[in-house]
Amino acid sequence: MLGGSQGLNHSCSPFSPQSNCIKTSKYNIVTFLPVNLFEQFQEVANTYFLFLLILQLIPQISSLSWFTTIVPLVLVLTITAVKDATDDYFRHKSDNQVNNRQSQVLISGVC
Repeated sequence: MLGGSQGLNHSCSPFSPQSNCIKTSKYNIVTFLPVNLFEQFQEVANTYFLFLLILQLIPQISSLSWFTTIVPLVLVLTITAVKDATDDYFRHKSDNQVNNRQSQVLISGVC
């Protein structure tokens, strides 16, 4: 017997049993900053500029102000974070749209 059109009424939590929710987003509100910074510092250039910034904080070996290193690093990290946040927001929106789509439910495996 084929049931009528029904929406999915369960949440997409990882602990809900028998969930077939789609989740393509990488972040949530709590994990965005640490996960995004971790991913950004996987890039060699960002790690290099962080290393330079640490060296610039030592006055005996620094020839320039720490400000000249932190501004480009923060600018690049901020622009990338904003891009990643908007991409993930649209992924959340798309996931929500797909997960709330009406579907037909097959009951007892009989057509």
